[in-house]
Amino acid sequence: MKSLVLVGEDALCCALGECLVEQALQGWTLAIAPINTRGVSKLKAALPRYAQQAHHVQPVLCIADTDGACPVTLLQQWLPSAATPKLLLRLAVSEAEVWAMADRAAFASAFGVSVAAVPRDPESLQDAKREVLALAARSSKRRIREEVPSLQDPTKPGTGYNEYLCGFVRKSWRASVAQEQSDSLRRAIRALHHLQRT
Repeated sequence: MKSLVLVGEDALCCALGECLVEQALQGWTLAIAPINTRGVSKLKAALPRYAQQAHHVQPVLCIADTDGACPVTLLQQWLPSAATPKLLLRLAVSEAEVWAMADRAAFASAFGVSVAAVPRDPESLQDAKREVLALAARSSKRRIREEVPSLQDPTKPGTGYNEYLCGFVRKSWRASVAQEQSDSLRRAIRALHHLQRT
């Protein structure tokens, strides 16, 4: 069985990456537990090392947010000049929350909101994380209302934010459905399919 290393800028990127490997790369597995860099700065700084690993050892999949910047520009700026195609840097436009919400029916069911309330074009959102928090605040499920948004400031993530969002991704999220609402996710899946063929 082939394997790769998964690196994410946060817990949600890691959870999404795990599902992408499972759902889009048949016959592949993770070589080690996902590496959560807990911030994009550490991920960027480590890219030359990951490029070496991808060239000499095994492919590396890195997932990060664009945070509103142009993904093409970021790829040009971040990728080492001699990076191998086996270093896959995939950027969620504009945040990983967009990829999660893009499976609208599954997200609505998991978070106790109507499908109509979940954005049809999540990549157009100025602040996808804030949209997730706003939806969670209107959830029909009390624990989600109380634990996903902060009780002190509902515009900030609460103690259960990562637990519920990552749990949803691992249990219910469907990459093949979500890609219909997210161009950046569709490109990520296409890159993984290309890796599988080569």
